[in-house]
Formats: sequence, C-alpha cells, structure tokens
Amino acid sequence: MILSFSLPAQNYTFSNLSGTYADLTGTTSLNNDEIWDDPEYTLTLPFAFTVNGTTSNTLSVFDGTLVQTVTSTTFQGLAVLNADLEDRGSNGATSLSPISFKTDGIGGSRIVKVEFKNCGAYSDFSKTMFVNFQIWLYEGSNVIEYRYGPSSITNSDVFYDDETGPLVGISGSDLDDILTNTHLLTGPANNPTLSTATSFVYLTGTPIANAIFRFTPTVLNTTAFTNSNISVYPNPFTDFVTIQGLKESYNYSIFDVSGKLVHSSENNLPTDRIDTKSITDGVYLLKIISGSETLTKKIIKM
Repeated sequence: MILSFSLPAQNYTFSNLSGTYADLTGTTSLNNDEIWDDPEYTLTLPFAFTVNGTTSNTLSVFDGTLVQTVTSTTFQGLAVLNADLEDRGSNGATSLSPISFKTDGIGGSRIVKVEFKNCGAYSDFSKTMFVNFQIWLYEGSNVIEYRYGPSSITNSDVFYDDETGPLVGISGSDLDDILTNTHLLTGPANNPTLSTATSFVYLTGTPIANAIFRFTPTVLNTTAFTNSNISVYPNPFTDFVTIQGLKESYNYSIFDVSGKLVHSSENNLPTDRIDTKSITDGVYLLKIISGSETLTKKIIKM
C-alpha cells in the first residue's frame, strides 16, 4: 500500500547531509512484536508538531511514512522511505522488523525519534533484502530529518515493486490521491533534488548509509488581509504579476521551492506590476507585506 497526503501551504528548504547512523536504544515498541504488513500504529508526541501549517501531536505510522490527519478526507505525510514494506519475519512466527520510538532532550528542545529496523518488502518473497531508517522530529523548530542506516537492495525493481526507488519527501493528498504542496525528492538517491511536481516521483536507488535528508520550514507564516478584494493575477504568469486591491504601498518577496529568495522590492504602489521576466519557470511563494498585514500565495510561472 503506497500512501500520499494533502497539505496546507508551507515551504521547506532541503539539505543533503551525512552523519553516523546508530540504532536507537531504550525505545518503546510500536508493533509490540506483531508481524506486520501495511502497519497502522498511532504515535502520540509529547509536544505539538507542525507539518505544512497544520499542528498536532498525533501521527499514524504507515509503512515508511508518518501521517497527520487534516480532515476526514485530507492528510499530511512524511515519507521517509515509502514503499510496500513488510516484516522480514512474515515467513515465520516471530517479528524480525521492530518499529519503535523514543524521545530525547529536555522540554522545549526535545526530539522524537522513530525507527524502522531491518525492514523487508512485500514483493521480495525470500525477504533477503532489507532497509534501516529513522525519522527525527524537532520540537520548536519543526525541523524534520530522515536518517538512513545500512541497507541491502540487490534488485530495486523487486524491492520497490517496479519503481526505481522509494517515494521520499513531504506531500499531501486527498482520498483520490491528488497531490498538493509537494516537497518530494527525485534523482539519484545519493544526490537528490527537491521537486514540487504534483505527480508521484521516486528516487533512483536507496539512500546510502549515514545519509541525512533534512527539511527545514521557512518562516513564511500566512496572515490573511482584512481586505477580501486583494487579487494576484495572472496565475499562472509569464512576464509579470499584478497586485490589486491594496490600500497602501507594499513590499514583496518571491521564494523558490528551496526557500531561496529570488526577487524582492520595497515601496510598491497598490497596483504595481511585478516584473518576473528574469524568473525561470516553476513554482514560487509570493510574500506581500502591507502595513501590519501579510499575505503568502503560491504562484506558478509557465
């Protein structure tokens, strides 16, 4: 079962790092020695955690993904290594792939760490291939880290069920698997890039041992303008964007999907056009500040 998820607007920067991977000790079991396939376990955090603008302290564990419910039909997902995983003990009577968690640190700066250990794949009937990985959730900063341990994948087509690799990143969907606000990784697993494609994308290969994929939320909180007549058009755009309906001058900033500032200007008139000829095609966040009010809107250049 491959899951996908739906998100309110938020932006993340992505960093491809490395560090020594270590198995967790002193953990609390989630599967409690149950032999699992398509597991669904509830994880209650000791602090509120925000994913793509939605805050909760309850997540669900599905295969290599943590899921946060937004509504009865929309979800947010943190796909660490999303594939059709299965307990390597499924051919016997004992679980060989424990799923567990622990909390480290003191209040205000705690880290919840979830570990998937020695996991196999449903389509690998011999259960000779395996992966190890963790997800770390940082209190306060809402930083998300995917950490990868030793793996042995001799046939990606088999392990990932005819895909080149796993689905990895942060994304959202409704019950019809329509993706929104995607921050998915694509390209070679040892050097991935961030994609905002609204379709499923997969890595090529498996993240190497000691890789750390970090997603850092950018400070782009949205406060709605009290004036409901604010309009941003055209969207999608080509050479310019017009802001109309403001009562006073404004400043704006345009960020790409990695959180990098690509264009900005101050003291613009309420009906100024923003010249976007120098911006390449893609998805951006436009942040407008007028007086004490702020608006953040996703815009697309085509």
